[in-house]
Amino acid sequence: MDVFLENFITGILSLAKAFYASLTFSFLKFFLEVYVIVMFIDLVLMLKQRGLGADIRDTLVGMNIPPELAYRKGKLRVKWAKVKRRFDSKNESDYKVAIIEADKIVDDLIAEMNYKGENMTERLDNITPGQIDNIEELRRAHETRNLIIHDDSFVLTREEALKTFDCYEEFLRFFLVFD
Repeated sequence: MDVFLENFITGILSLAKAFYASLTFSFLKFFLEVYVIVMFIDLVLMLKQRGLGADIRDTLVGMNIPPELAYRKGKLRVKWAKVKRRFDSKNESDYKVAIIEADKIVDDLIAEMNYKGENMTERLDNITPGQIDNIEELRRAHETRNLIIHDDSFVLTREEALKTFDCYEEFLRFFLVFD
């Protein structure tokens, strides 16, 4: 039995050596090398067509992600914590300021994503629901911000302010700012 196994392995190895030295294997190897080169050139051309030179983040992710959402999350977390601390107060004006500041942070990020529009309302209208999960909540939060800015008699409770603030925070969670 041992001799049979040894002869079998020797036969397989000699067949492999013969195939490796054959003209067929050389042709197959040449064909695969050309194929890999063509596929690499195709990949480079496709990336160039998508605008790799212009913006690598846009090419890799499918949208222009601001650095704060991509790799500077620590700075954004610190900025966000500072805004969130306004809710430690019992003063309604601090809640309103926190909502305005949160809206400004999110608006700046959306503007950096190259969504077109003169203001946040127009930019939010240019975002389709599939691009950002909580887009409707973000619109409602922005409407609350607009009420704060434009209606002097608008009363904002702490609970309503926290709910609105959570909409902005959910936007940041979508981009994994809070791991």
